[in-house]
Amino acid sequence: MRRVKTIIGLLGGWLFAQPLVTIQQIQTPQNLAAGNDTSVLHGQTVRVRGVVMTRCDWHRHYGVSGGANSKRCSIWLQDSMSSGPRTGLQIRRQNTTDMPPNFTALQQGQYVELVGTVGYFQGEIQLNVDTNTSPVILAPNIPLAPPTPINVSDLNLSNGSHNLAVGEQWQGSYVKLTNLTINSVATNPVRLTCTDANGYQIVVFGEFKGLGSTRTYTAGTRLDSVKGIILHYWPATGTPMYEICPWHDSMVYIGNAVPLVSSHNRTPVCPGPTDNVQVQVNAEGMAGDPVTSVTLYWATGASTTYTAVPMTQQGATTTYTATIPAQAEGTYVHYYIVAQDQSGDMVKYPTFEPYSYRVNSAGCRITDIQYVVPSVIYAYNPSGRRDYLSSGYRGLSVSNVPGVVTATENDLGYVHIQQTGAPDWAGIWVRPTGGAPTLNIGDSVIITNATVDEYFGLTNLQNAVITRVGLASAPITPTVLPLNVIYGDTQYAATEPYESMLVRFRHDNPAQVLHVVQPQVSTQSQHAGDYRVGMDPASPLQGVRVLAGRQTSNIFSSLKVSYVNDSTWAVTDGLIDPTIPLCIVADTTELDSIQGIFTYQWNFVKLLPRNNNDFFRVTKTTCTTGGGGGGGPSALAGRQDLPLTVYPNPTQGYLHIALPQEYGWATARLQTLEGRELWRVRFLGQWEGSLAELPAGLYLLRVSTAAGEAVARIIRTY
Repeated sequence: MRRVKTIIGLLGGWLFAQPLVTIQQIQTPQNLAAGNDTSVLHGQTVRVRGVVMTRCDWHRHYGVSGGANSKRCSIWLQDSMSSGPRTGLQIRRQNTTDMPPNFTALQQGQYVELVGTVGYFQGEIQLNVDTNTSPVILAPNIPLAPPTPINVSDLNLSNGSHNLAVGEQWQGSYVKLTNLTINSVATNPVRLTCTDANGYQIVVFGEFKGLGSTRTYTAGTRLDSVKGIILHYWPATGTPMYEICPWHDSMVYIGNAVPLVSSHNRTPVCPGPTDNVQVQVNAEGMAGDPVTSVTLYWATGASTTYTAVPMTQQGATTTYTATIPAQAEGTYVHYYIVAQDQSGDMVKYPTFEPYSYRVNSAGCRITDIQYVVPSVIYAYNPSGRRDYLSSGYRGLSVSNVPGVVTATENDLGYVHIQQTGAPDWAGIWVRPTGGAPTLNIGDSVIITNATVDEYFGLTNLQNAVITRVGLASAPITPTVLPLNVIYGDTQYAATEPYESMLVRFRHDNPAQVLHVVQPQVSTQSQHAGDYRVGMDPASPLQGVRVLAGRQTSNIFSSLKVSYVNDSTWAVTDGLIDPTIPLCIVADTTELDSIQGIFTYQWNFVKLLPRNNNDFFRVTKTTCTTGGGGGGGPSALAGRQDLPLTVYPNPTQGYLHIALPQEYGWATARLQTLEGRELWRVRFLGQWEGSLAELPAGLYLLRVSTAAGEAVARIIRTY
């Protein structure tokens, strides 16, 4: 205990040794004239004081990239009673697991002192908060200074790109813009591209979850004023720009809005060749500016020449209906609605892609739910994203959809089904409601009462009821695709027909083998587990991304696959099945062929093998023996880049951790296998303590220093 008290005392002395600086000092750039907008205090560890403008749980990144308990987020501070240039600052969490004590509990209006290191990310000066130091609350209930009125031209040039020379002073500050018009709307997150009366462009961005939480925005809407924090947006390609980020809809004042169209439905949802189809929507105007007309536009096939049909108002309600006449079997029908109000404002609904259906006398089928004509969608929304080719059935309820199970929760971790006998558009992800029946690959099922949903461009059947009919007469045979279907991972028009299908890849010349041409495609966290399989080792960008061994709230892949690109996945982002060996692929690894579920994740197409049976004749890879992917007694040390000593292990409650002092201060974190943190401690040299309050089971101990990290599996016994 004396050692622990000594460590705490040393930490306290370290904390108060940091200089106290102002937000304005941190936001002062080194040499703006030369284009260097990093802080003059860049890299320094400092103390800073300010009033909390935004809470952690308001931030869009709160609770992502690690589940509901990760609390990855930022807050923004404002200089006390000041809202001019260089008066706001982003306080950033460094990652999804190191959480400063009490950081996520900070409330708007608290005057606080924080410790952190001055950093820089994509044009934004930030403070990377020290993860071991609690905020000091100096005073509660301090009112925010009112926003400073500025013009869009104070931030961006007329072409929409940033004006660094004049805009940099406003980053992080609380401001107000007036008289904007929404030109286009994107969702997930909300992004309103607007122009002012002089044609200068600004984006109203959903950096906070409150934007769009109580209101739907439509193109053509005029915004009297918008209040929010100025951030610097750097796209993957193109020119950076400044954007304004309100933390709630109440900060966006709408004047003379366009009509609001919502509550789309059609009857029947899955029509046959003798069915007239009734389309129904709700259309509302503003007080004193009522809706004067609602029109349905429909066309067939690849045609974008639409037939206009006036929609009929149902009595005094805001419900409007129109009918599309019956069409021949197999016809692809696509449609949209335009509402106009008394002042002449018009809105096109839906915003991004038309609704559609394909006529089928058999009823609702996967091939019709998935089917789209890309050229129609591109013509409908020329500036839209090309990675989201949504189902024309989105938001509608479907039933009696048959399929054969191609993946289950016991292998891939997620249920996929496929329509028999169909070469394309035939697979779909199923998200059951409540308890689903025990399923095996090859089972025949019927899906009822499901809502067609889009998860970032990935069509799925949400809240589905799955009924197992029995064993299918024949299992689904994987569709063999040439690897040249994949062009830089993003050819969605070419790959969309195979979304969620069971697909196999092999060499164009069956006598030759495939290669792991890129063992790690990206170091970005959402893609760090991807490796690429292709035909030519000299062409590392040609092939298909393969992902296994990772499962988080937004990364889907199998924990039943041996072949991964890093041993860390054995215990990170899910625990790989301990009964299988763990094999690390390299640029020498070869295989005859590979198959799995073809999907999209984070804007890239990927192949998700379900288990080791989806790999054929893999050679030249390094595998552990005896321990397996999940460990076992011989693998209790886990990943160990540091010379860590942990004993006793297994333990009945007492634990000793030791690390040579030359590695400096270390942070030890004990987690469940799901990644939930139980405790953390900072130590120098060694630490000892009790696990007596923990139930028996397997836990992960992570010890990290500036030199690296070690992970040990701790067995708690009685």
